[in-house]
Amino acid sequence: MDKHNFLILIDRYLANESSPAEIRLLEEYYERMDRKGAEISFQEPDGIGVKAAIMQSIKQEPANERNPKVSYTRLWLGAAASILVIIGIARFIIHTPNPTKNQLNIPEVACSKVITPGGNKARLTLSDGSIVDLDHIADGIVAKQAGLTIKKDRDGQLIYTVVAGNQQPKNGQIHYNSIETPMGGQYQVRLPDGTVVWLNASSSLKYPAQFTGTERKVMLSGEAYFEVSKMKGRPFKVVTDKEVVEVYGTHFNVNAYEDEKVTRTTLLEGSVKVNHGNSSVLLKPGQQCGMENGAFQIKTVKLKGIIDWKNGYFLFKEDKIYEIMRKLSRWYNIDLEYVGKLDDLNFSGKISRTKNLNEVLKVLALTGDVKFKVEGRRVTVMP
Repeated sequence: MDKHNFLILIDRYLANESSPAEIRLLEEYYERMDRKGAEISFQEPDGIGVKAAIMQSIKQEPANERNPKVSYTRLWLGAAASILVIIGIARFIIHTPNPTKNQLNIPEVACSKVITPGGNKARLTLSDGSIVDLDHIADGIVAKQAGLTIKKDRDGQLIYTVVAGNQQPKNGQIHYNSIETPMGGQYQVRLPDGTVVWLNASSSLKYPAQFTGTERKVMLSGEAYFEVSKMKGRPFKVVTDKEVVEVYGTHFNVNAYEDEKVTRTTLLEGSVKVNHGNSSVLLKPGQQCGMENGAFQIKTVKLKGIIDWKNGYFLFKEDKIYEIMRKLSRWYNIDLEYVGKLDDLNFSGKISRTKNLNEVLKVLALTGDVKFKVEGRRVTVMP
């Protein structure tokens, strides 16, 4: 980020000429410096302390972060968990040799309505076919079946508890439940064995109300993060339409959306074995297995970007605009339309999943490479 350009933003702030979006940019940078222990205040009348602190912070950036291909977004929005960080911002500023005040205005996005983010929404289907709408039912016991109770807590978690003395179904029959999140929904389930599952938007999980036999098997469509309870001699298996993931007690993420070309299993802790037909591969922590066209592809990944959704934000790393918009479409429950050539657009950044859609799109539009039009729940993406 060019120092001169950044000081223009500060001067606009001190002159009470900043737009709301420009103020947010400065406040986010202030928060970052505050976490580093910098003593600054935007209330200083002459702005000297602000400029000095920011200049000092810029000088202290590691050399690789000052690389214009990587660093400029961090100087603007780097540690702001609530705002998207976009590599393309630098192209907008660096390629403008002498920017004027008007050139630093935040672009508007044509929106006919405010589209709010998703939340804890899901539908539970019991083994007898009855359906429980979890986002509208009160907290507490929602059902009792097959020697267990099913409870919804205030934090958006569904908890299965086996009643003492009822460890197995009396008739030996396996009773299956399923939980499904809509677009714009997420939910958390604690299964009878103590395994905790986080379901992302537009996902479903089918599982026995009680696990019996020598294995614990669930069926997944969409994306989920698992923290599997250890049970010696009783592996936990996640079945998708392309693979079977086998574990004994570990933390891992499975992305198996139908509209994604690749099914990805990522291991955070422990070990997992991914099976496809007669082939299998054993993963180590930090590894990701991609399944495409019946073949395994193993690579090492940064785990924060894998479970970003579980932790309440989106994290993009040189992702294509199509990948980004698919993630946004699931969380904001929107339909997408593309106009023109967009294949070469890649973005990196971070944004809170609590932000309204128009806030996300405004910052994406800062690059100058992409524009958006929102009509109802349809978003048109244009170069």
